Amino acid sequence: MASSPHLAGLRMLDLGLNRLGAEGGRALASAPHLATLAELGLCEGTIGDEGALALASSPHLAGLFKLYLDENVITAAGEAALRTRFGDRVSV
Repeated sequence: MASSPHLAGLRMLDLGLNRLGAEGGRALASAPHLATLAELGLCEGTIGDEGALALASSPHLAGLFKLYLDENVITAAGEAALRTRFGDRVSV
């Protein structure tokens, strides 16, 4: 889904309550069609540190106004990477 060109221009995407895991986090992070996203919801998505680090290093998510990662198991190191990239625009 993340690689679909039909996502181009999307401003908000809520995939909360899905078990995306680290693989899902990496897929979203590498999706160039998501570059227009302003809000991304991944609450309770089992993203973990690996997925969090992928999101934090994504060149395509620079325009995010809000990233919701509540109720994911992310360690202090993963949260630090997210805060370095997104500051107070991330909710963990």
